[in-house]
Amino acid sequence: MNGAAPGERTLPERGEAALEVIPSGLSGVKMTPMLSQYFEWKKLYPDCILFFRMGDFYEMFFDDAVKASSILDITLTARDAEKSIPMAGVPWHAVNGYLGRLVRAGCKVAICEQITEPSNKGIVERKVIRIVTPGTYVPEEAGSGGRLAAVCRAGKELAVALLSVETGRLEAGVFSKGEAAALLGSFAPGELLHPASLSLSEWLPLVGDFFPLPREDEFFSPAQGTRRLLQQWKTATLASFGLEDGSPAAGAAAAVLAYLHETQFGAVEYVKRAHPLRSSEHLHLDVTTGRNLELFDTRQEQNGDAPSLYRTLNRCRSTMGRRLLREWMLRPLLDLDEVRRRQDAVGWLVENSGERRALRDLLGECRDVERSSSRLSLGTGTPKDLGAIRDTLYLLPSILPLCADSPLSRWTGGIADFTALREELCAALEDDLPRNRAQGGLIRSGYDAELDEWRGVEAGASDMMDAYVEKVRESTGISRIKPGYNKVFGYYLEVSRAALNAGEVELPGWFIRKQTLVNAERFITQEMKELEERIASAASEISRREGALFDGLTERTLARVEELQHLGSVLSALDVLTSFAEVARERGYIRPELNDGYDIVVRNARHPVVEECLTDSPFVPNSIALRRSEKRIALITGPNMAGKSTYLRTAALLVVMAQIGCFVPAESASMGLCDRIFTRIGARDDLARGSSTFMVEMVETANILNNLTERSLVILDEVGRGTSTYDGMSIAWAVLEHLAEGCGRSPKVLFATHYHELTCLDERYPQIENLSMAVKEDADGIFFLHQVVKGSADRSYGIEVARLAGLPRPVLKRAFELLQRFEKEEKCAAPAQHTGKRKEIPGVRQMTLFEPVRSGIVEELAAMTPDSLTPFRALELLYALVEKSREAIRCENLSSS
Repeated sequence: MNGAAPGERTLPERGEAALEVIPSGLSGVKMTPMLSQYFEWKKLYPDCILFFRMGDFYEMFFDDAVKASSILDITLTARDAEKSIPMAGVPWHAVNGYLGRLVRAGCKVAICEQITEPSNKGIVERKVIRIVTPGTYVPEEAGSGGRLAAVCRAGKELAVALLSVETGRLEAGVFSKGEAAALLGSFAPGELLHPASLSLSEWLPLVGDFFPLPREDEFFSPAQGTRRLLQQWKTATLASFGLEDGSPAAGAAAAVLAYLHETQFGAVEYVKRAHPLRSSEHLHLDVTTGRNLELFDTRQEQNGDAPSLYRTLNRCRSTMGRRLLREWMLRPLLDLDEVRRRQDAVGWLVENSGERRALRDLLGECRDVERSSSRLSLGTGTPKDLGAIRDTLYLLPSILPLCADSPLSRWTGGIADFTALREELCAALEDDLPRNRAQGGLIRSGYDAELDEWRGVEAGASDMMDAYVEKVRESTGISRIKPGYNKVFGYYLEVSRAALNAGEVELPGWFIRKQTLVNAERFITQEMKELEERIASAASEISRREGALFDGLTERTLARVEELQHLGSVLSALDVLTSFAEVARERGYIRPELNDGYDIVVRNARHPVVEECLTDSPFVPNSIALRRSEKRIALITGPNMAGKSTYLRTAALLVVMAQIGCFVPAESASMGLCDRIFTRIGARDDLARGSSTFMVEMVETANILNNLTERSLVILDEVGRGTSTYDGMSIAWAVLEHLAEGCGRSPKVLFATHYHELTCLDERYPQIENLSMAVKEDADGIFFLHQVVKGSADRSYGIEVARLAGLPRPVLKRAFELLQRFEKEEKCAAPAQHTGKRKEIPGVRQMTLFEPVRSGIVEELAAMTPDSLTPFRALELLYALVEKSREAIRCENLSSS
């Protein structure tokens, strides 16, 4: 393996060793030279599907063919008549689409290319040139892909490294388990590298779906990792990148780069530095919160177009902008100065509509220079990638003046001068470039004299031959010479037999007889042969010269890859900022006042997503006031469908929007920075992991209570509803008490519940304020006003909601009868007076469907017919009756306590 690139493997010597790689059970297969070569490469990459290039197809054989045909839904054939060699193939020019489907299915693919031209001298030489994996695949078109992550221990915390293969951005830092899980969940890596000794189920139980790749612990060594990074980046210390030499973060960063080296055979020079990741710089959003707030649409059946905050804010005109918008939403800022710089830019764009429209039009014509430069660096780029860079550089002289003397210059001021590169690419490349360089048509005429000469030869072949024939006629005096061509002899000169026999023609000595026909003789000349060879070689010379020129242009472009990456990040930011301004102008958003305080006060806030979806009626705004020194906990009661969850989500979404620099839907807003948003909304069974609705609810609630901070915003909706009434209300009561004074911190809390008994807590805790959803009742029924008012709701209107949902009338009538009975029989002890200490939950009797419980048990016993019961069924009933009796006794004891 001497001289091989990282990850590259060399073939063993051919001969007897080839027989050792034949799969068991296939000893009867005839070992051709091609199959021998196939098995040799397959042995080196046994965990990969081997794409074996054969002419215009990548072929797969044996188990690879069976597996790929199933995933790709392509025909499974056989190479031999006995059908002992299963085979499937895909066209080489469409390989990217097939690769994408394979890596999404979790497969790794080894690309084995032909490296010599076919000839009669032996088998074509082949070589694996790269490994395509779920974490390293960067699709030709925009889409998810190309994300690698690595984790390793850092004491009781985790070092995390994130590499976006499509942009070359590498980030690393150290985080708590919860923060690391949230970071990985939002990054969604295609592959997750981790030490074999690190149990993901223990450290990161929720990220096992990202194709975990265990490696030996030494692979993540901080000391060795630091040496590798220093060597690659040719620097004396990692401090210039914000990392510490010898830190676990350096070990994780080096591990993710080493894996990219292995799979791409060293083509990672475009990763020029590491960026530090610090939890103190961004608002913490875990995966659950992102899902509960519907920041993004993750439902594949909706094609990513279901209502979400991302869809509402996305007016981006470029792929780069859309990618950055997602990153900003996942990592809202805690840096007030940076947020205000973004707000200044958005405000300027809102006020200057002409510049905004012009800038948006230009950004819409920009291409993804980050992705294109990365693909070219990895060796997977196409002529269109270089054309994308050319087209974007061409637009720069129009973009930059629009940003000068404005808050946008803060971003554009650091862009390098690309004048020379732009002019060269524009002068060299054809306007419309092919997807594959083998198609030709890459370089403009007039750019290179040698290329133009060969093109002239190809285009003027007929004229050149005609001119030569005329020259021969003049020099020999034979006017009756005719030119011709066939596939055997090529070009020739023909003289008629009649002219020769009549003695009219005297042939010169440099005529070489090639063929005798009945009516004519055919000749060639040395000069004609040389001219023919020149014409015949024109196509290959054009291809060779174009390839060399294109490679030179690519090399000179990639010499500035770091500057191109910066250009891409700037254009992305401009796209997102103009998108924010467009939405603000369109929807009437205002600039929120952000400060380093703790209060959230918003006047007439609107839910950005719901408002956009309402087309027939206006959104009803509501104010939000959570003040640390006054009422920082809002306890919200009211019926379902009245708008409680919308109100809760509105507060959280406005915080996210404000801290990414976006304007917000409200009349006014003053917000202290939040460092964490926690949510417990909705009921979901996590059946895949064996967790019930209630277990999921309790896990999420525990995560909130164990990790909240002084600056946290906590959203809790219906805590405790996943279990029985008494247990659920007890948990909800205790959680609310803990948030009021038991956690040692003062988080801002929005707590929605149907347990009206909790509303008495506002008398005990001055931090709690009762709010409810306004309802209008009249003879026609109830109407939800979607307004938040002070005070608690006196009823839940559950039966009215059931009526609106269309339950049958007999069911509604029976439910109303039962409700009246239960309300009449329910007896609740009055809550104890506030003493400043933790309170006991007031005695609340667990309601049962029929009263009294003991009478129901007696009736059930009387209805049994013992003679008809099997022994097993009788035992089941006995256990059930015992449990009911114990429950009845427990309820009576609680009721009398």
